[in-house]
Order: sequence, then structure tokens, then C-alpha cells
Amino acid sequence: MHTLVAATVARTDDDVLLVEEGKEAVRGTWNLPGGRVEAGEDPRETAAREFTEEVGVDVELTGLVGVYLGRDAFVDGPFLSVTYLGQVSEEPRAVATDSVAAARWIDRDRLDELALRSPYVSRAIHDADERTFPTTVVRSIPE
Repeated sequence: MHTLVAATVARTDDDVLLVEEGKEAVRGTWNLPGGRVEAGEDPRETAAREFTEEVGVDVELTGLVGVYLGRDAFVDGPFLSVTYLGQVSEEPRAVATDSVAAARWIDRDRLDELALRSPYVSRAIHDADERTFPTTVVRSIPE
């Protein structure tokens, strides 16, 4: 079974906002702000909530980057990530927690110098540069 997660690519012309993982199994690796979708939660809500929790500022989701299948030993198997493009109007001010050690703007030309948590991270950043879709592509269907 896949673990459903939602994440956000926030960027400027030169930089992308990444979080340094703080959990022991992935400590020191860099990832997009995001996390597991809770039962009954819309992935847009998850992406915005996780961004605020990990980065310390609110994000406006402006597009859908893509949906990605990947593997991650930390989540005990495959994951499915609904990944959004977001804009922030404030500087990150994350406080180190047990899950996030830091949040920083990283020069995109330096991404290959970092230990990324998954190849998915660089793929999503690249895809966000190429194209995005309206956030309404992922729809909630009322019962």
C-alpha cells in the first residue's frame, strides 16, 4: 500500500525552499516541505498545513506540479505525493523540531551538492519549472 503525502515547491528565480530532515532515519537530508495526508484530509490542506508547521510561514498554493510515485525507506515502502507549487511572502522562520532541523532557501544550481531525501525532490523542482496545472485538477467530490 502507498503512503499518501502532499508537498510544496516554493521558489524564486534562483532559489527553492527546502527543509533539512531532523528525524534520525533521514537526518541531514533535504526535502520539500510536506507530510502525510491525514484521514479525510484534502491534499491541498495537507500541503498548506505541513508547510506552515515545517517552515513557520503560510503558503499560497498556486498550482499542481504533479503526482509522483516513489520509494522511501522511512515510510516503509512506496509513497504517492501530490505536489503543489506555492508562494510565500515572508522569510522562513522554522524552529528546529524532532522532524525538521532547518528550512532554507537553496540556490537551485547547488541542488546536486546536497543529500536529497529522494530523487523525487529534484524531479518535482524541475517539473515546477517546466509546467504546472490548476490546483482544481485534484477535486473533492461531495458525498
